[in-house]
Amino acid sequence: MTKLIGTIRIRPNPRSDTMGPHFTIDFQPYSGRLNTQTVRASTYDELVEFLLGIRIGEDDATRFAGQARSQGVVLIPGIERTEAQLRDSGLLA
Repeated sequence: MTKLIGTIRIRPNPRSDTMGPHFTIDFQPYSGRLNTQTVRASTYDELVEFLLGIRIGEDDATRFAGQARSQGVVLIPGIERTEAQLRDSGLLA
């Protein structure tokens, strides 16, 4: 299996006319062009569950989610996952 290394970017988005407040999560690979997708989490709890699902530790997941909720954009560098793991989480098409 091919391992990919990159950065996870979490952006909070305020409420709009068509969608409530949510977080968008993107994987940005360090090299190469991949068909990446954006994943949305509606709540803080969904964001923490998503981060746990991509094998980020519980303490780090809650810390990153809290930073996204209070400070804005959060970058998680150095994420190394297989293509299958990223595909299962919805970050790759």
